Amino acid sequence: MNTFTLQVNDSGAWRTIVKGTAEQMKDIEHHAAMLAEVMGARYKWRIIDAAFNDVIGYCQAPDFIWTPPPWKAIGAGT
Repeated sequence: MNTFTLQVNDSGAWRTIVKGTAEQMKDIEHHAAMLAEVMGARYKWRIIDAAFNDVIGYCQAPDFIWTPPPWKAIGAGT
């Protein structure tokens, strides 16, 4: 089962916010993007593929969309 880690950076260091499974990815991605927009440009967000410790997506100002969409990278479906 593929797992991921959602992290935030607000002062130069990445911090883990939540860990989840591929089945949870789209919901977490959606809600994290909304939170990112509310919190503003000071915060940067990323999702890590836990199996390989690779960054699979970023979300940050000015558009607060995931680039690329992380759920595609871990096979969470369409």
